[in-house]
Amino acid sequence: MANRRTPDNVLKLKGTYRADRHGLKAEGYEPPAAGYPTAPDYLKGPQLAVWREVEAVMARCNLYTQADAAKLARYCCIEAEFRADPAAFPASKLAQLRLTERDLYLDPESRARIGSGTRQKKTNPFADLG
Repeated sequence: MANRRTPDNVLKLKGTYRADRHGLKAEGYEPPAAGYPTAPDYLKGPQLAVWREVEAVMARCNLYTQADAAKLARYCCIEAEFRADPAAFPASKLAQLRLTERDLYLDPESRARIGSGTRQKKTNPFADLG
C-alpha cells in the first residue's frame, strides 16, 4: 500500500498541522513558490476563461502550486467543452469532470473536508465569571 501523506497546506487548513510531525523532513527541501500557478500556453479562449474563474475563487486558499497546473488545465479543458454544448457532453466525461473537481477541491464536499480556513478560535464562555 502506497504511503499517501496529506499535504501540509491541507493540514494547516484543517487545523491539524503540527511542526513536530509534519515539519520538513528532507535536507535541502524547498517548499513550492507561493502564488497561483501560471496557465499553460495551450489554454485559449473559453478554456483560459475557466482558468481565470477558478483563479479568482481559489487563489486566496493557497492550495495550488505550479505542480497542479496540468491538472487544473485538464479541468479547464473539460469544463469548457461542457459549457460549449452540455446536451452533447458524454456521461463518461461528466464523471471525469466531477472527479477532477473533487481532486481540486472545487466542490463543496471536498472543501468541507479540509475546512474553510476561517475557523475562529474557541473562547471560554466562563472566562468572565472568575
